[in-house]
Amino acid sequence: MRPHITLSPRQLASALAFVALGGGVGTFLRDLFLRIDTTHWYLTLVGGAGWYAQIPWTLMIINIVGVYAVARLLVGRLRAHDPNDLARLLIVTGFYGGFTSYSSLFVSFNAVWHGSKVGAIVVAALAIMCGVGAGWLGVRRRHQ
Repeated sequence: MRPHITLSPRQLASALAFVALGGGVGTFLRDLFLRIDTTHWYLTLVGGAGWYAQIPWTLMIINIVGVYAVARLLVGRLRAHDPNDLARLLIVTGFYGGFTSYSSLFVSFNAVWHGSKVGAIVVAALAIMCGVGAGWLGVRRRHQ
């Protein structure tokens, strides 16, 4: 299928509305999951002291799951969809664009950096490798 290169004003408005709707839902769910970081059981689990307690584990997991899911979708159900297809815009660009946030993850590493520069570099590298690995697994599972 040949992708649409240009969109009419009506198609553009629909595309923006679908991206905004998906992004709003994804961001809302990410915010709900991030509230786990402040619960007593979570703080007890990761420990309250040391630089490692500042690692944004929940956000790292959200990003890994999001990358895996998008990779699966783009080689699976949404593979033949036009990049301007409303389902693809709603789910991939909107929902997973709002749900995942590598920018927030790396901003959160600022707290880790102040506790341990080496720890922050290791955790940042681990986050990148896990994201690449999740994408690779998502694509690979479809081709088996």
